[in-house]
Amino acid sequence: MAKSLSNILSQIERLQKEAATIQSEVIARVRKDITKYGLTAEQLFGAAGVIRRGRAKASAQTTKVAKPPKYADGAGNTWGGMGKRPEWIRQALAAGKALEDFLIAKATAPASRKAKAPKAAAPAKTKAKTKPAARKRAAAKPAAPRKPRTKVAKTPAEA
Repeated sequence: MAKSLSNILSQIERLQKEAATIQSEVIARVRKDITKYGLTAEQLFGAAGVIRRGRAKASAQTTKVAKPPKYADGAGNTWGGMGKRPEWIRQALAAGKALEDFLIAKATAPASRKAKAPKAAAPAKTKAKTKPAARKRAAAKPAAPRKPRTKVAKTPAEA
């Protein structure tokens, strides 16, 4: 039985409405349970975890754990040390202060991070044997000459 384009489009529209209805019912049910049991986002998604949008993967790439700040001033501003420097750091550096002045003092290291006894030396690695066909291909194909790197002249401000 041949279906017309209009029949297929109307069926798609009907299914999309049905999916949206089911999704809104699930969202309402989850919100109701969250309120009923007094759950927090931290309990649901882990401490300091951020769920990324998109396809869920069971790996370390799906959550991003916030690192403790590395620099702070007396006014409550903090910075982790990664990315663009915040304005308060830039202003302080322009005023003549050093970045080290803002380092947060580290507490004593936990037991798991204390110095460990050095490991025994690993046995010397032997050169891996390659298959004869792989050696033939490698010998038959000469390496392409590399292009020399060109140096980019720095502007007077960068020098």
